[in-house]
Amino acid sequence: MRTLLRRSLALAIIGTTVGHTIVHETNIAQDAPPLSNRPRLTLPAQPEVVAQLSSDYVATDAGCASDDGATGLEEFFSDRVGPIIGFDSPRVMTLDAHRNLWLLQDAFVDYPGNAGSMVGAQYTNSTALLQDGLCFTVLQRGTTDTARSFDPGVGESFDRFFWPAGGSVDGDVLRVFWIEIARDAALPDPMDGANVHPLGTWLATYDVHTLQRRRFERAPNSGVSPIYGFDVVDDGAYSYLFGNSFAENLSLEGGYANGPHSATSMWLARVPRGRLDVKPEYRTSTGWSADPRSAVPISRRYWTENAMHPVLIDGRWVAVTKADGFLGADIVVDTAPDPWGPWTTVATAPATPRGDPADMVTYAPIPMPWLDHNGDVVVGLSQIDVAWQTHDGGDPARYRPRFFAITIDGGTSSVPAATG
Repeated sequence: MRTLLRRSLALAIIGTTVGHTIVHETNIAQDAPPLSNRPRLTLPAQPEVVAQLSSDYVATDAGCASDDGATGLEEFFSDRVGPIIGFDSPRVMTLDAHRNLWLLQDAFVDYPGNAGSMVGAQYTNSTALLQDGLCFTVLQRGTTDTARSFDPGVGESFDRFFWPAGGSVDGDVLRVFWIEIARDAALPDPMDGANVHPLGTWLATYDVHTLQRRRFERAPNSGVSPIYGFDVVDDGAYSYLFGNSFAENLSLEGGYANGPHSATSMWLARVPRGRLDVKPEYRTSTGWSADPRSAVPISRRYWTENAMHPVLIDGRWVAVTKADGFLGADIVVDTAPDPWGPWTTVATAPATPRGDPADMVTYAPIPMPWLDHNGDVVVGLSQIDVAWQTHDGGDPARYRPRFFAITIDGGTSSVPAATG
């Protein structure tokens, strides 16, 4: 059975069994400095880079969004995106002034255009979208008849594959961390999460213009306790590597009841800007150290998961988290003056899916690295119908991230009601 569907089935029982969330540190900060609406992307009318892309990929025009705010992204991603009919957990990496690379996880693609369900489409562990202004191009290895992952790492199989993490640009190269994932035996207790766990951290190097892969090797710190590079944000002279264990199989940590679990801690390291290929130094209680054993968490909260995804906008650090991940019900927005904190919760909002909420689980919220037109934080929230097997093979429309804005300045968070 396919990676996503096996994984989501295990999570389904969790999502439908637990109707509460464990939330701490949810004070609303009224005195946080406001975010200004920074200049947005340069917006050419059509993609300009397709002809320059590496021949390693099948490149397919996916059309253009009306704008890159919450409304425009929601309208664009609520429908199929070129051949992509469903996906989750996107990672957005800025390549230059008007290009972003979206690395998608567990994507279903349908080049003929006749798949009415996820079962009727091809599955890949990773797919890419190249955003040029408001327009998108799908990048996929293989062919339109046999789609392959955007990056298969050192080789992938049913039991071993790679998911994207954080990345950074250094001159003419893009470096991206990839997490090697192993599939475990089926879990007897659905409260123990998903039957997958990370094996190691790898580093891929691509030409920033053509996206041709140059190298794929183990990361300087290839460990997973935590994964340094779970997310990456550049600031000044440094690239900051945020760390999380990404532990989804709680049975490997004594089961759900044996919390708080390792993924409730966030860690931090740094390297010279863009140089993800060198050994990092780690945030300690007093500063920085070359010894990872000296590192201390920059945030520790909840019971199963505290997977913070940060961005830096106008000199202010903003992180979006779903409290307790698949088990939780709330999105939490934190801000900080520095990547190591102190992190203060400035808003919470319900993690509601698009459309009918029955049998739906939401997870993996990410903030866009730009603001909405009103200066609000734009959030993409992954979602899936966990009863896909009994719903005619899975409606792809229920497996597409929902986009909305969260107002954090002024003391009140707001999320528009989800529509069909």
